[in-house]
Amino acid sequence: MNLKIDNELRDIIPPLAEDEFKQLEKNILNEGWRTNERILTWNGFIIDGHNRYDVCTKNNIGFKTLEMSFKNKEEVKLWMIDNQKGRRNLTDGWKFELAQHKKKILEAKGKENMSMGGQGLSNIDNPSHTREELSKELGWSAGKVAEADVVWKEAKPEVKEEVKKGEKSIHQVYSEIKKAKKDEAFKEKIKKQEEELAKEKPKKKEEKKYDVVVIDPPWPYGREYDSEGSRVANPYPEMSIAEIRHNVPSHNDDCIMFMWTTHRFIEEAIDIVQRWGFEKKAIMVWDKEKMGMGSWVRMQCEFCILATKGNPQWNIKDVRDIIREPRTKHSVKPEALYNMIDNRLSKEFIKLDFYARKKREGWDVYGDEV
Repeated sequence: MNLKIDNELRDIIPPLAEDEFKQLEKNILNEGWRTNERILTWNGFIIDGHNRYDVCTKNNIGFKTLEMSFKNKEEVKLWMIDNQKGRRNLTDGWKFELAQHKKKILEAKGKENMSMGGQGLSNIDNPSHTREELSKELGWSAGKVAEADVVWKEAKPEVKEEVKKGEKSIHQVYSEIKKAKKDEAFKEKIKKQEEELAKEKPKKKEEKKYDVVVIDPPWPYGREYDSEGSRVANPYPEMSIAEIRHNVPSHNDDCIMFMWTTHRFIEEAIDIVQRWGFEKKAIMVWDKEKMGMGSWVRMQCEFCILATKGNPQWNIKDVRDIIREPRTKHSVKPEALYNMIDNRLSKEFIKLDFYARKKREGWDVYGDEV
């Protein structure tokens, strides 16, 4: 007996994995056609039993059919979708795909009823209500349905196929999409900053010379931003060592400089202040009180090169070489250093925060972020 195949109807059914099909074939070959089994049809088209039909026709095994009655093809599709719920091997991806398919059919029927003056579905233009119905239909939380909705709207077709095969979970792909958006937003932010800097470089206050300079250069780490892996990439355009070296902050003949750096660039920082004519006096340590990133050891400290030029006024005798203060936002330096400069050094000092992250009362600031 030759039955008809409607590909549109067949595509509704989640296909068997290769090992599942082989097991079905083995069972039929060993046991034959069970007397109570039927291949279900509608208008001669198979609507349930495609795989059994393939096995039987391939191996010349007889089978029985049962013709079903439906008003139209859409009713057939709805029946086929509901009929799949009992499958034990149905993945979450296929469950959501079937639920989405069913929702579209019902919405189309509802709109048709409304156009004919009938009563349509109440949730056609109400996404939150639709999500509630999907939650009940699937037995999932609203949050999981929301994640699946994002995946089905934004994931590439091949990724959705991986979810339907059970190779990836809905939450895993949702997290990948969310991460990709964060990474893209970060890169876009850097790109815009670079474009703005290319149009017009920030102007230093060359008319002034400074007695105190705090400088936090945008060291060239070259890390690729990763919102879940390496979030330590700089959230601003970096500069090369040569660019940092040539961008000398304006300063008086008698000047105190504090240059921030890390393990990676401590030698370069000392070299730069010396090239600018400063003499290294000490290396202050900032203990961030929390373990950070690191390949060999986990980094918890940053360093501040204290250097002087000429003979600046310095009458402090009790300042220690360590600052203990919890880290806050990326690259934001401890307030303790600024408080020491404001409260312990001369009130007459003219102060510059070079490559500043924010405006600060009593200071001039220079940097693309301010």
